[in-house]
Amino acid sequence: MPKIYEYDDYDRCVGQAPLALADDAVYCVSRTVIKPDQESSLWRLIETFSNDTKRHFRHDHLDRGFCIERCRQLVQSLDGQTADALYVDKFDIPFPYIINADAFNNVSGDRERYGRLINVCQNYALRQQYNLSGYTEIEYCTGPKRTVPMDGLDISFLIITALIALLVISSTWYDHYTSKQLGNEHYKKDLPCRKTMVLTSFSLVRNWYRLVSRSKDQLNEDLKFFQAIRFFTFCLVVVGHCGDLFTASSFANTQDREAEYYSPLGHVLINGSIIVQSFFEMSGFLLSIHFCTTQAKMKRISWIAILVTVGYRYIRLTPAYAFILLLHATWLPKLQDGPLWPRGAEVERNFCRRNWWTNLLYVNNYVHADEPCLQQAWYLACDYQLFTVGLIILVAVTKYKKYVVHIFSVSGVVAILIPALVVYFNHFDGVFVITLQAERFIYWFDEMYHKIYIPFHTNIGCYIGGVVYGYLYYRVRTSDNKGNRSGFLKFLWYMTVPCGILTLMLSMIFYSYNFEKPSLWIALFFPLHKNAWALFGAIVLYGIIYNYNRFIKSVVNFPLFVPLGRLTYCAYISHVFFLKNFFYGTRDIAYFSHVSMVS
Repeated sequence: MPKIYEYDDYDRCVGQAPLALADDAVYCVSRTVIKPDQESSLWRLIETFSNDTKRHFRHDHLDRGFCIERCRQLVQSLDGQTADALYVDKFDIPFPYIINADAFNNVSGDRERYGRLINVCQNYALRQQYNLSGYTEIEYCTGPKRTVPMDGLDISFLIITALIALLVISSTWYDHYTSKQLGNEHYKKDLPCRKTMVLTSFSLVRNWYRLVSRSKDQLNEDLKFFQAIRFFTFCLVVVGHCGDLFTASSFANTQDREAEYYSPLGHVLINGSIIVQSFFEMSGFLLSIHFCTTQAKMKRISWIAILVTVGYRYIRLTPAYAFILLLHATWLPKLQDGPLWPRGAEVERNFCRRNWWTNLLYVNNYVHADEPCLQQAWYLACDYQLFTVGLIILVAVTKYKKYVVHIFSVSGVVAILIPALVVYFNHFDGVFVITLQAERFIYWFDEMYHKIYIPFHTNIGCYIGGVVYGYLYYRVRTSDNKGNRSGFLKFLWYMTVPCGILTLMLSMIFYSYNFEKPSLWIALFFPLHKNAWALFGAIVLYGIIYNYNRFIKSVVNFPLFVPLGRLTYCAYISHVFFLKNFFYGTRDIAYFSHVSMVS
């Protein structure tokens, strides 16, 4: 079958610029859809193989990179009749095959100028090698002279960055100036004057000690292992995003990715996106702990507290988030070039300039989710919405203490019922099915991604589980210091990780079989399978809190994980910036392997 990813040498192409007209030093990336031809045995093989959409790429859908000068020379060597015979008009294509033109700059002009040329060029290659033909459409064109001009927004980013740097330098100097020979102890303590504390709030040295300091509160000290779990979970999320970007950019050994779908161990990686539920559970648990701690210090909690707390969270999260958003909307496209760079950077710039407000209002998991700016930020929006719902539930159980069990029970039933109904009425499978074809567009066109993976109302189960567990833990921690140390519970604790891996492997049945849908058992399987992570998480946390294994407790309490865990929020919002530079900045087609993902 034809290779899915194949690109002309970009540097060789643009290196012809001094020898050719300025217009000729252009490189275009296109998508080709092979035209059905039942008389061809190769086409019948492609069709049969591609029909297994859950485990295979669409091998009738090709990514190609063309040097315009090479194609021009090729077409000029053909007689007019041959060129006309090679041209294929657009036919009915029953699947999303190309990123919308408005995501790039000046695509319509390039299609008008080079569309026919590339169509003939690609069909010449397909005819020569495979005796097939297809419709080829330009996705975008790039070249050495196609730079994005600087505008006011670009300058504003530089000004803001310079102001932050100036603020850090001046605050650090002022903090040092007021140290009064106290040495490092000066930076570790809060200053008595509020004005001085504000002026030193951007001090580099003071913030370093804040970052690495241990909590003075006993409860937070008991739960500091959360930082290690947060850090390791974040690392797994990054590995998963690497897998997505391998497919969204290009790689040579596509058959190896397809082979993973036939391996139970491969499904641990493929379905690893469920690990994000651990983040939701931890978030709900900590919300519950902090809420109960605050509530114990206050006489009464009013509904107004929800607005105040949600507002405070917005102020705490948004500045760093907005800064990274502005970086993606301005300077990201200017950092590199190459055949894939516009797909990774130019699209991001245009989407961020168009849809930035959905991010800052934390609704980007519902509004314009198919044109995402900082796509990983769907989690921030979802978590923000879940935080609000969790807060409402906690205020309710505080004000109506007689109905605690009823409120938590109803919340749990709703958390199972909503995703079950979504799965049933949309004829979805019992797990979030991650197909290779959906990965090629990072799920922008995937219905299940938009309706079941990123909305908060389908992710509420593990968050509610965390809230309930945090509430119970806070209630019993003062009266039960040793916890339940029965052999059965310890056995469950040690079995949690193997059971979690088996749960991921179990997803394989929905890739191997096409069950009749809608189905009641599939609708119920989805939320139960997904929310099993809340149960696994609760058992893991219980065992660590009550020291079931001293070695594991000492590892997760290692002091290095405290600053690493505290940095995960900023690392999360910025890590895709680095991944885009790595994956889309490449000149060569990559080779997929687990080692390259981890590295």
